[in-house]
Amino acid sequence: MRRLRVLYAPRNIAGQAEAYAHCLRAAGHSAEVWSYGPPAFSFGADRVIDLGRLRADPLHRWQVLDDAVRSFDVIHFQYGRSLVDPDLPEVAPLSDLPLLWSLDKKLIMNYRGSDVRLKSVHTAREPDSYMRSADVECDEARIRANVSVARRYCDALLVSTPGLLDYVPDAMWLPHVVDTQWWAKRPAAERTIPRVAHMPSRRSAKASDVVDRTCRTLSDRGVIEYVPLTGLDRDGVRAAFHAADIVVDSLTIGDHGLVSVEAMAAGAIAVAHIHERNRDRNPGVPVVEATVHDLELVLEGLAADPDRRAALKRESVDWVRAKHSMEVVGPLLVDLYQRPHRASGLSDPSFPAVGDDRRIRTLEAEIERLRSVVAPGVVQLERRSSAERIRDEIALEVVPRARRIFYRSGAARVVRGVRRRVRRGIGR
Repeated sequence: MRRLRVLYAPRNIAGQAEAYAHCLRAAGHSAEVWSYGPPAFSFGADRVIDLGRLRADPLHRWQVLDDAVRSFDVIHFQYGRSLVDPDLPEVAPLSDLPLLWSLDKKLIMNYRGSDVRLKSVHTAREPDSYMRSADVECDEARIRANVSVARRYCDALLVSTPGLLDYVPDAMWLPHVVDTQWWAKRPAAERTIPRVAHMPSRRSAKASDVVDRTCRTLSDRGVIEYVPLTGLDRDGVRAAFHAADIVVDSLTIGDHGLVSVEAMAAGAIAVAHIHERNRDRNPGVPVVEATVHDLELVLEGLAADPDRRAALKRESVDWVRAKHSMEVVGPLLVDLYQRPHRASGLSDPSFPAVGDDRRIRTLEAEIERLRSVVAPGVVQLERRSSAERIRDEIALEVVPRARRIFYRSGAARVVRGVRRRVRRGIGR
């Protein structure tokens, strides 16, 4: 079996790139994680790219790209991004994909949520969608364009949860992966009053205000013990999940995320809203269903039934081992990377615009203004003779430079010398 050399870049969302790399190394392959900027939430990376330098130094950009080309056979992109920083104003996002594909690199694009979720689709299917909020930005044209480019040049498109198949139906769902041994805990007797935890990465997307209000009400009544979580590193999250009986995930997405998987791996019950179409795609998932409207009733029911809680915990641990463990997901990755390099799609993709039309119109107007001021007679430049080009270059560059020297130094002889050179140049 040929040894794979795999790069995960440019983000380490939720530590999943690290987990993938661990799977590859355990199977005898080489893998690295690159992060453009420091990884969030204490996740790691083999190489952290300085974003400031990357954006300011074009040579550094090419060096990073060259390092990737020389060192890896497979590049597994994360969060819908490539090695080109999407915030560079002069470079189209994903514009490196044709080059990397032409160099025979296996390219995989992984979507993880808001990088591909369309507001119009999500709000139509989810009555309590977090995207209904006016402050949730979603550039659907750019998302569709990015997916189109990736579809043409990537060997595979992946999504991290079943619900994202709504936006990339030709993608492969690759389940979240967790180290089940690291998350495992010894079973304990059920508490009379269960401990409920909630850990939002983005409060609006998790309906955290509703969760807090509901859980505090139940806690005040003595039905549950509520523990809101924030600002924890990975060890802190594991300890908190080990101490919890129930972990409430998102109620407004219609899909469960990595928090539910990690909670189940830690021996807790995961509660979230999962739309029926996503439960059909993932039959048997033991995440307990709840919405913003019935969370209180769901938690009351779990609190009143310790036997059900114990059974759900056992089922959840077994589910994660069977669906999300490194031993299961690792071989899926290796098989994906070893598939033959496929031919590209259409050869002329429409890359997403990196600036709006107003910026382009402003630049064009400024160019025309400068032409009228500096060289009013210069038109139809492609038809100029050699002598005319020399004359125009002198008019645009040499003369203004000489004027600056004259005014700064007062050396009239410098100006006379320049004028002689100008006359000689035009007469050639």
